[in-house]
Amino acid sequence: MKPSFNITIITLVSAALSITYAHYGARYEPPDGRTYHGVGWHNLSQIEYFNIFPDSLQPILVQFMSPLPGDVQRRGGMTVERLMNGFQAEHIDEDRQYSEMSVHFTDNTNTLDTTFALTDRLDGFIDTMAIAFRQHNRPIFLRIGGEMNGAWNGYTPWVFPLAFRKLVEGLRDRDVENFASIWCYEPDAPDDFADSTREGWKWYPGDDVVDWFGLVPFDVDHFDPDTPDSVEQRERWVISKKGKTEKFLRFAEARGKPVYLNELTARHVWITPYDEEVDSTHGSVDWEAWFAPFFEFLDNHPGIKAMNYINLDWTQYDHWEHWGDARLQINEYIRDRWVEELSGERFIHAGYEIPQAVYDNAEVVPEDFNLSTYPNPFNSYSTIKFELDRTANTTISLYDLNGRRMADLVTGQFSAGSHSFIWDAGDLPSGLYLIRLTTPGRSHSVKAALVK
Repeated sequence: MKPSFNITIITLVSAALSITYAHYGARYEPPDGRTYHGVGWHNLSQIEYFNIFPDSLQPILVQFMSPLPGDVQRRGGMTVERLMNGFQAEHIDEDRQYSEMSVHFTDNTNTLDTTFALTDRLDGFIDTMAIAFRQHNRPIFLRIGGEMNGAWNGYTPWVFPLAFRKLVEGLRDRDVENFASIWCYEPDAPDDFADSTREGWKWYPGDDVVDWFGLVPFDVDHFDPDTPDSVEQRERWVISKKGKTEKFLRFAEARGKPVYLNELTARHVWITPYDEEVDSTHGSVDWEAWFAPFFEFLDNHPGIKAMNYINLDWTQYDHWEHWGDARLQINEYIRDRWVEELSGERFIHAGYEIPQAVYDNAEVVPEDFNLSTYPNPFNSYSTIKFELDRTANTTISLYDLNGRRMADLVTGQFSAGSHSFIWDAGDLPSGLYLIRLTTPGRSHSVKAALVK
């Protein structure tokens, strides 16, 4: 039976509004309705990607990878010089572009999240990063651990979150403030990213050390709005890859985090070179197969605030050759349509100044937000109270602990001051739920325990 919700409004509320914005007040988050335009890894492919665009549309974010500790035996591992070469590569305009740095806990042979988290053997590399970050002295987006629960990375559940936390807190303890941390997922991995036990979160490091969520959608079935969230397999329904993406995005919204598409590439599309077209139609077919669903997906998710396209011919790598050629410039139709889409008002390009100001998570929600529910635990009815310091479009939503958005309890414009309403939980089952209040630039959640 579908749960029913009955709301009695004590304070007068205006007509419901359509919420099209998403802003959480995260570190380095762009303004409402905007998304940073970035490019993925590999220097040569980045240069080729730059050449697609006029100067006014150059990407603002440029990605590079760095293992921690890296190959210490043969190359000396991670060093300040190597990190600075990544931040200040010759093809990067230091005055107009910023870095997204992806760190993996590996020596290029072994996975070392456990060693990093539970011993002090690799602590010196925190100092290495701290020196380079301070020397660079510009905002850095720091993706830690790649796609955390992907089997290809080999990280350890319940331990990986400790490694993530140790790195973030270690940098902060060394007075490094010019970075935003990113916790990343790829929908080919299991959907256990929000699981928790008495031992804590299985994969999630915690709101206080995660600034952004990251997502890696490669195949069209990772994001196509026309793909169902669940599919039938062997007479039972299971979550689809697109369903995993949607679940992760709901979890991001529940935690109040913007989303960065850290790696994005037209995998398995095999873009056809324009001079090999038979009748000049392959480009449009490829566009409708992968690119059009992608931009529809973006339109559906204003919480996606940054993206990197990997403009790479994957066939040059034995391990990934079956992914195909994802270079945009080899097909004029796709290249021109991509440039047209990226020239839209949503996207922010090189030259935009990302403010250096530091935003502590504890300061995102001021004390006068005062979101509460009473009684708590409750049997059937609970009074939800909140206070605003200014008039604002406000949404109060109900989530389960997996981050699934179940209903909007209240949506409208509220004036500054105190407000309250009575929530009738209807036929919801007993359990813990999240009540989330969102206004432009701020959000906050409280837990509510329903006991019947």
